[in-house]
Amino acid sequence: MPAPEVLIIGSAGYVGRHVSAGFAQAGYRVAGLARPSGTPINSAYRAVPGDLADPPSLVAAARGFDLVIHLGAILNAELDIAGVDALIEAGSPLIITSGSDVLGAGHVDEDDEPHPHPLVGWRDEVERRALAAGHRVIRPGLIYGAFGGVVQNMMVPVARRLGAGVYVGEPDVRWGAVHVEDLPPLYLLVADKAAPGTVWNAIAENVLVDRLAALVGCGKTISWPLDEPVPEEYAPIAGLFRLHQVVSSEKTRREMGWSPRHTDAVASLAREFAVAGVPVRMEDLTGTMT
Repeated sequence: MPAPEVLIIGSAGYVGRHVSAGFAQAGYRVAGLARPSGTPINSAYRAVPGDLADPPSLVAAARGFDLVIHLGAILNAELDIAGVDALIEAGSPLIITSGSDVLGAGHVDEDDEPHPHPLVGWRDEVERRALAAGHRVIRPGLIYGAFGGVVQNMMVPVARRLGAGVYVGEPDVRWGAVHVEDLPPLYLLVADKAAPGTVWNAIAENVLVDRLAALVGCGKTISWPLDEPVPEEYAPIAGLFRLHQVVSSEKTRREMGWSPRHTDAVASLAREFAVAGVPVRMEDLTGTMT
């Protein structure tokens, strides 16, 4: 019997590269959605023409696969909803990547009803359509590690420019977080054993945003006033800097058997910074994690 074939949308992206490699190592035949003029697909994988900005193209692209994993970029309400409808129409088993921000603020778990932040206000509809059709959803929080993600791409440039790490408002906001290397094992577990129409939280810990700011600022932080425009690097996700969440993944760990290896984002990132030659002293970092 031939190995199962998986189409990974976003296979050339930050998370997609890791998930693609994980499925290839697990014996899957990996294919990547190849957008015109997009980042080239790894030559080890089969390239499949298609474009999230052209939802009808996704029907033919996704048809016939043993599994489709959507790790592509969030675009807008019209395209994202049309895109999930097209993938459902294709008829292949599907794992949709959402995010913990769809759950809203407060203490939340896998069984809570979504109350999405306005920045991603349509993502709960994307989830509902996928779940109603018997597909599965994974919700990561802040994804970090391997020199990528929001910390490296947004927080570090601001700290370098201003000479201090920046958080917004009071030093009390927590985000659910997960190391990018802990995601491939969860996607494999969900692909192998999750029931149709189920949702899973990919959260290894809840980290204080001001502690991340202290890390990237080498102990120096700025509390950015709520009534002032955020630094330009933060603009794409400005509202999320005040979205306080404590996200549980207890159900995911118990039922999927997921056991993330990275459970201290600040320590993990400090090791990365040390490799890059950035001086970080853990004793300079403020705050605690839960």
